[in-house]
Amino acid sequence: MMKKSFSLIVIMLAAVLSFSTNAFAAFSVTEPSVNLSGGTIAYGYGVIVNTSVGNHHDDLTIKLYRGNTLISSTNVHLWNGAWIYPGSTTTPLIVLATGQPAGNYHVVLSASGDWNVKANLTSY
Repeated sequence: MMKKSFSLIVIMLAAVLSFSTNAFAAFSVTEPSVNLSGGTIAYGYGVIVNTSVGNHHDDLTIKLYRGNTLISSTNVHLWNGAWIYPGSTTTPLIVLATGQPAGNYHVVLSASGDWNVKANLTSY
């Protein structure tokens, strides 16, 4: 009887987990490093879209690194289906850090849900 109960629990757990992989899907991207001249480091000149389905919102976390050192972290908060064009005439660039030295920088993007991000790191 115990073996039957344990087997049933394992089968039920496997079935539940097989359906839950989409519920826990996450967006995660590490962009390649770029050599920047320093100063103010910003992210934009492209589009950021929350492509998740439903009537709720998500946060996209943008972490800026110089080499392996975390410099800053910021969030972009968008409702599902919403988008922004940072660096356009209507939306400013997303400033990640100011007063930075020249060096190799990269961003790590992460969020729950689905996102489409086509933007660049820049300095000025």
